[in-house]
Amino acid sequence: MLQRIMLLIIVIALLGGCESMKKKHIAWELDECSKSYNGMIRWHELDKAAAVFSPKELQEEFMRKADSAKGVKVTDFRIKKMECSPEKGEATVILDIDYYREPSVTVKTIEDKQEWKYVGKKENKKWQLMTLPPDFP
Repeated sequence: MLQRIMLLIIVIALLGGCESMKKKHIAWELDECSKSYNGMIRWHELDKAAAVFSPKELQEEFMRKADSAKGVKVTDFRIKKMECSPEKGEATVILDIDYYREPSVTVKTIEDKQEWKYVGKKENKKWQLMTLPPDFP
């Protein structure tokens, strides 16, 4: 009887550990996607970012924003806050983006609030950006 109770406790602990590892993996995936997306903003690849990270229903508007950002040079970005809820499949990333718009050399800073959702089929889920790139005035 004692052995069965011990075995049950071990099984429960292992299952709880697996769930915890899954949540950490989902959060790690968000971190990687966010870094990749923000890197694309930095290196003037918003058109590529639209194809990779935005849902189909936002891609047209995303591309319009990408076109209006031509001439913008991003010098740096800093993630200020990242909140990830693996249970809900939702996340928010808030960052500051330093940039200038040619021909000016005056560096400005804009805050970008990104909303992400973990979407897809069970085996093929990925983080998708549900907000558009910021306006760069």
